Amino acid sequence: MSNLTKYKWFFRLLATREGRRILLIPTVILLALSVFTIYQMELNPKPERVEMQDGSGDIKLTKRSALIAFKLPQEVGEVRDIVGEDMKVTSYDVFCDKDNNIKSAMVNVKADEKEAKEIIDSYQKKYGLTQVASAWNGDAGGFDISIRYDRKDQRIDIDLKKK
Repeated sequence: MSNLTKYKWFFRLLATREGRRILLIPTVILLALSVFTIYQMELNPKPERVEMQDGSGDIKLTKRSALIAFKLPQEVGEVRDIVGEDMKVTSYDVFCDKDNNIKSAMVNVKADEKEAKEIIDSYQKKYGLTQVASAWNGDAGGFDISIRYDRKDQRIDIDLKKK
């Protein structure tokens, strides 16, 4: 049996007006759902708000994007001021208590080696960071800050912990 005879029913279905509608409507619905999902995951600027299940009542604000870099939203408050508004952030996790006070944050910034050196130098001047092994540590406005550069993934990891 050839491939043409296997799919003959499909071509007959496409030849009729009703058959095209039967195939077109579900295809359009699936395409619309796919586009909406991509928008929610990649382009929506609002962070996902997750309540921690450990009984503490803490909240985790999180956002990840595999396709594009984005700016930190207003919801992350102090972290946005420390990291900077113009950074190419690819993901972040911000942990808050019940009263929305930030406890800690982890931010990943996309940067090649040249950009990473410039960013780290600016943080060293701004916060007086000291280099310990492969990380730079310091104090940033009530937070302990730790910065690491990953050459393999070309990203900067910024960890903030409330004092």
